[in-house]
Amino acid sequence: MSTYSERRLELGGVEIALHEAGQGEPLLFLHGAGTATGFDSLLPLAEHFRLIVPHHPGYGASADDPAIRSVHDYERHYLDLLDLLEIGNFTLVGHSMGGWIAATLAISQGERISELVLAAPWGLNVPEHPTVDAFSIPDAEVAGYLTADLSIFAGKAPDPPTPEFLADRYRELTSTARVLWQHTYDPSLARWLHRIQAPTLLLWGELDRLIPVGQLPAWRSLLATADERILPGVGHLLFDESAAASAAIVEHAQRHAVR
Repeated sequence: MSTYSERRLELGGVEIALHEAGQGEPLLFLHGAGTATGFDSLLPLAEHFRLIVPHHPGYGASADDPAIRSVHDYERHYLDLLDLLEIGNFTLVGHSMGGWIAATLAISQGERISELVLAAPWGLNVPEHPTVDAFSIPDAEVAGYLTADLSIFAGKAPDPPTPEFLADRYRELTSTARVLWQHTYDPSLARWLHRIQAPTLLLWGELDRLIPVGQLPAWRSLLATADERILPGVGHLLFDESAAASAAIVEHAQRHAVR
């Protein structure tokens, strides 16, 4: 299996970490509001794509950027990254908060996106199946909201947590709060999702306790075209929990490849 190479780039005076593996059409993966489990579970995608996994500013190995205070700021950050990497057309995958960023990016950059995958995306207000307020979850219960399989944290989250691990999580939580504390969804997102024309896959874990799978029909109804895949027995960290998540991305791309 492929392994990542790491690059350090400067965007807007902020150093970011970028992990890459594989060759072929670029696939930009935008992660959610944490990096604790890493991204090795995505490496099967590198057998089919040039896999690009940047750490958002304020997360993982990237430096902080207090100026980023909205999903639209992240959208502009990634426009700068795409230009710096000289990427034209690409496949875009976003998970959780990264799904919100990906949807926002796809609304404005539809002509550049070959395929779009939104994996348990944040961003819509669905009162019948509300997203859980992540800031209200007691620390002892966070893991259970993130996954149906706690074994995925083995070797990745020290038990008991070290001061360094806790500091990293606090830093990422602070970065998340800058974006989501006052605006846990985008009231205008539903208005513009119809502009996404790229073949889209909605990918969800059946047991997601953070962003319930019951939100999927709301997303599908607002998109011009969308396939869907629900992974049985899987929670919010679907790429860590099931190899079927990455396989679904490959299947979607192959199904919609230009023939």
